[in-house]
Amino acid sequence: MNLAAQIASYVHRGFTREQAEVIAMMRLAAGVLFRDLPESFLLFGGATLLLFHDSVRHSADLDLLGRGERDLPSANDIQSSISKELESAAEALNLGPLKIGASSNHVLVDDRHGRRLFKIDITRMGSVFESAVEEHTVDIGDGGVATVKSPTRDFLLLQKAECFLLRKYVKARDAFDIHCLRESGIRLSEQFENHLDDALKNNEIDADAIAARIKQVNERLCKAELQSVLPTDVFDRLEREHFQPLRDPLNELYARWLKEN
Repeated sequence: MNLAAQIASYVHRGFTREQAEVIAMMRLAAGVLFRDLPESFLLFGGATLLLFHDSVRHSADLDLLGRGERDLPSANDIQSSISKELESAAEALNLGPLKIGASSNHVLVDDRHGRRLFKIDITRMGSVFESAVEEHTVDIGDGGVATVKSPTRDFLLLQKAECFLLRKYVKARDAFDIHCLRESGIRLSEQFENHLDDALKNNEIDADAIAARIKQVNERLCKAELQSVLPTDVFDRLEREHFQPLRDPLNELYARWLKEN
């Protein structure tokens, strides 16, 4: 699928034209990175759901998780990898020349006016079971394709379940992603439930703490975090129900531990 067709498909999904252009460029960047650095990373987080699992929550972060014990490519290596193809795409979209900057753990991609398009973050902490890695084919232009590797949806649910409880502050985006994964039929396996149980015990998170976090997924938080990143019809539907569709999957996901209350 060429760039124009990708953008049209994202607009059809409910994204604005500007968001659709950014998503298409993020997908291109992911493909180029995995072409050039195929065994270095896994793609995880919200961008994985956006690019490969039809999420309607816009994300402007490509999160890369380092694999194995090998030395990871630097942010400068990533900048060098993506620059040529991204510049070409940006010129076609009248966004270039781009300003691509690298620091210790991330790469920032801005348009010619300095407006942030997206960010690539490099994470060295964490791991994914090899059995929970899947592959996605990505068109990188001129007939080329690349294979992007990411965790499976059930492992992404485990990651989101941990993030929702372990972040310093509650994020409505975690609740929305859990909602989407649960709606698609994803449930934690017994193995992943036990893994989550270990994480909660190690961090001394009890039923009261879980319930308090779920309660924080309220109208104020959801409006502040989700209104600008969801299609209007999706956000309006959630708002009419006072965001209960986001809290219900959380209560179901953590039911095993909430029963301890």
